[in-house]
Amino acid sequence: MSTFDTMPGESNPQIISSIINLVCPQCGGPMSEFQCEGRCRRNWLAEWEWANHATRSSKSRVSGHRARSMR
Repeated sequence: MSTFDTMPGESNPQIISSIINLVCPQCGGPMSEFQCEGRCRRNWLAEWEWANHATRSSKSRVSGHRARSMR
């Protein structure tokens, strides 16, 4: 599993939202696609994929739990 620096308290939905709005989650600079054009110049593609995967996985666990508990 990869680790990455984000702003304190930054969660998967916040990372996703920042990238969608073309704002670097780390330095707040502008982005073009997944590449920061601000101070840090970081490429966020790997974190985007990880955050999307983690968010989808947690949602499927919750809906799977609900489906089982309704039986």
